[in-house]
Parts: sequence; structure tokens; C-alpha cells
Amino acid sequence: MAVLYVTHEPELTDFYAGLGFTLSPDGIGTPTPAGFICHSPNKGFRFSVKPLRTGVQMEPMPTPYGKQLVIRGVLPVPGP
Repeated sequence: MAVLYVTHEPELTDFYAGLGFTLSPDGIGTPTPAGFICHSPNKGFRFSVKPLRTGVQMEPMPTPYGKQLVIRGVLPVPGP
């Protein structure tokens, strides 16, 4: 496993932040050779993400589905 993400109620954001998780604004995006895989939480819930190995990078950025936390270093993708 490279990352762990949890779906939670907004009021638990500080709890998960204290455990090393980063809140994802509108969802999670993972780049793949075929494009982005995007996940959004159910209405009223949030995603928080924690890397579990070195080399995993997380960056909030705009996607077609809102401002998502894009996770790199999980799947091999071609360079720029």
C-alpha cells in the first residue's frame, strides 16, 4: 500500500490531521497512463489521505471534478 485514505464527517478533520492525514478539498486524483482516476466523497463527507511509503507526493490542484488532492508516486506514469 502506498496511501491510506479515510472517508469521514467534516467534524473529524482535526482528529485525522493529528494522525498525519491531509484533507483533500474535493476528492482524490491519481494520475495513470490513461489519465486521471478521480474519487469524490459522498455528499456531507470528506476524504483525508496519509502516505504510507516514501516517494508518495500529494498536491492540491484543479481537476475537471474540482480541487482534488492529486497523489503521485503510486502508479508508474510516463514522464512529461
